[in-house]
Amino acid sequence: MRKTVLLLTAAFLTTISANIFAQSAGTGVAPAMGDVHTYSVTLNAGNTYTWDITDDIAGTNSVAGSIATLSSSGGEDINSIDITWVNPTIGTMYYVHVTETDGNGCSNRKALAVSPQNMFQLEIVNVDLNNADDPNGEDYEICPADVLITAYTGDNDGTLAEAQEFTYDYLRDSVFYKVTATGINLTNTDWSPQFTIAHDGISGTAVTAGWATSIDGTYTMGLAVDGSTNDIDVLTSQTTSGEIWIKIIVDNADNLTGNEGLAANDVTVTLLGGADESEDENGNDATSLGNGSRNQIISARPATTGISTSE
Repeated sequence: MRKTVLLLTAAFLTTISANIFAQSAGTGVAPAMGDVHTYSVTLNAGNTYTWDITDDIAGTNSVAGSIATLSSSGGEDINSIDITWVNPTIGTMYYVHVTETDGNGCSNRKALAVSPQNMFQLEIVNVDLNNADDPNGEDYEICPADVLITAYTGDNDGTLAEAQEFTYDYLRDSVFYKVTATGINLTNTDWSPQFTIAHDGISGTAVTAGWATSIDGTYTMGLAVDGSTNDIDVLTSQTTSGEIWIKIIVDNADNLTGNEGLAANDVTVTLLGGADESEDENGNDATSLGNGSRNQIISARPATTGISTSE
C-alpha cells in the first residue's frame, strides 16, 4: 500500500524528520507499540511524494497496512505522513521510504531507519477507598469493619450466660489496589495484566475479588483468590487511562458461622511478569513490574470479653 501526497513548494527534499504525538511513548525512530508519529520532508511546489514502509533496505517489501498504517491528516496538500506503529515485531528494523518526483518525471529517494521498542511496563500500588495511593510500597493496614449487633438470642432466664447471647455481624472488609500500564499508546493498544491474589484463609471468612476501570466503578467479580493466575484483558473501548483497580472483599459473616477478626488478615496481589504472562495485545511481555506485589493488612480486633456483672 503506497500513499501519494501532492505538495506545494519548490526544491528537492533532503532529510526525513519525525514528530511525536501526545499519546506516544517512544520517538519517531524508536516508537513504542501503538505510537503515532508524523514523518515529513521539505515542501516542494508541484512535486509528488510517495511514502512506504518496508522491512528491507531496498524498499521492495512493503509492510504498510500490517505492521503500520499510513494516513495524511491534512488531505493531499501537506508535506507529511502520519504513521501508526500498530503491530511491529520488536527487534526488527523497518524503513520509512519517500520518493519525490518533479513535473519532468525526475525523482529522488530518502529513507529513515526505524527500530520499534518494547516499552510496556506495569506498576501496582495500594490505595484506599479515596484512591489515595502509597507509592513508597509500605503495607497498608486498615481496621476491620464495625460490628453490628443484630439480634438477642438468649432465653431470658435470668442467667448471665443467656443474657450474653447476641448475634454479632462482623460485616465485610474491602481492600483496593491500583495497576497502571505505561509504555504503550493507551488509546489504541489493549493490555493484559496477569496476577495472583493470596490471603491468610482465616476460617469463617469468604473472600471474593473483582476489577474495574475506576475505583468507584462497577467491578467485574469472579477473580481467583486462591493464588492461581488471573488473566484479564483491558480494552481501549473500556478505558484509555492505563489504570485499573482490584477490589478484594473479605466477608466475615456473623458470630454463628463467621470470623470475629481476632487475628490479622494479610491480603496480597502479585503481578506476573514471566514469558507470556503480563503483556500488551501484540504479545510483548511487560519489561518491568515496578513494585511487583503489594500487601494490605486487615488488623486484628481487640479480644473483648463478654460483659459480666456483679452478683
